[in-house]
Amino acid sequence: MSNMSYCRFENTSRDLDDCIDALEDFRSIKELKEESMEGNEYEQRGVDRFVRLIKKAHSIIEDMEE
Repeated sequence: MSNMSYCRFENTSRDLDDCIDALEDFRSIKELKEESMEGNEYEQRGVDRFVRLIKKAHSIIEDMEE
């Protein structure tokens, strides 16, 4: 489900914070996927997509700040 435009960043930032907390519990993406998501291919693909999106967002933000 998508967020309404007036609260998109508010809602997403809360979810992002939750994902970051989960990432901080592990030393690597590989460890996260092996130890906490064993056999859950759907969630493992979600982690891969999350990482790609974060990298893309980082690049966009850097470009916007220049």
